[in-house]
Amino acid sequence: MRSHERRPLRAPLERYRSLADFYTADERRIESRELDVGLWWREAADGPLHRAAWVSDTGELYLVRLGPPDEGGGRVEVLATIADVERLESLLDGWRERCGEAGSLSWLRARAAARRELARAALSH
Repeated sequence: MRSHERRPLRAPLERYRSLADFYTADERRIESRELDVGLWWREAADGPLHRAAWVSDTGELYLVRLGPPDEGGGRVEVLATIADVERLESLLDGWRERCGEAGSLSWLRARAAARRELARAALSH
């Protein structure tokens, strides 16, 4: 596929207006252990920052936009559901080198979208 023929990335699984809304929508999230997966995901070098984390009790990889609420800060997207930490580490291999770079947010979203496609394919067989 040529670069100008890229497929659009699929939408996240779920969106929430705030981190509080995200946690209260599923009580398992409140007490669950979380694994931090980077604090400086961004699209442009001067673009808004995002934090990513994985919730062990739900398997959710989520992204929260940092900054003031009136600029979109606090919004949460569930990017993928990943059963265990080993699969998470495999999916995001190399994230430490990517996080913080311009375009890193697209990299993270593409990895999550690939995971969702694999899960869909497994369910259809």
